[in-house]
Amino acid sequence: MVVECDYVLLAVGQTTYWGELLEGSNAIIDEGMLIEVDELTYQSAQPDIFAGGDAVTGPKYAIDAIAAGKQGAISIHRFVQPGQDLRLGRSKREFKEFDTASAIIENYDNTPRQRPAEIDSKKAKKTFDNLTNLLTEEQIRKETERCLGCGVTVVDEYMCVGCGMCVTKCKFEAITLKREYDGEGVAFLDIKKNIIPHIIKRKVKIKTRQILGRK
Repeated sequence: MVVECDYVLLAVGQTTYWGELLEGSNAIIDEGMLIEVDELTYQSAQPDIFAGGDAVTGPKYAIDAIAAGKQGAISIHRFVQPGQDLRLGRSKREFKEFDTASAIIENYDNTPRQRPAEIDSKKAKKTFDNLTNLLTEEQIRKETERCLGCGVTVVDEYMCVGCGMCVTKCKFEAITLKREYDGEGVAFLDIKKNIIPHIIKRKVKIKTRQILGRK
């Protein structure tokens, strides 16, 4: 429902009271009494202060606060570990909605989600019993045959090794694997000796950062 209006008043009846908690720090509090943090790492202008949830966004869904807490915990863990980067390998959580109206869907599972039969409204008015119906055996069979993918797949490029197992397992051919560059593969038994130079390079880089940090 869209309602045209000239003004919108937010009246949730809650705000953040910081008191002297951030006194002497570089953390920035805006006019709405919200603390400003990096949208990826949840780190404030004070490097050792991280925040998320309602203190950052204002009143919002609980699941958003839980997600912020998880990401903040990852950042804090990295922050206290010498040589760790807060941003490396982190997902920016940028998702684009499909234009389903103009999408041409072929050779893909279009089976609709199964719904239980509707509740008898006349009976519902006469009792407090749970009248919720269940799926029939036939509906359960149809539901379990549906593709479990939502069509929006996010691949972690830092963890995917390009084995192609997902491509062979998906019976709907919804996943494809494309070679981005023609690099020569490495035999499994030769992996160790091939990654040793990269391990040494990374350790030297971390050690250099530690020495520069002490200075």
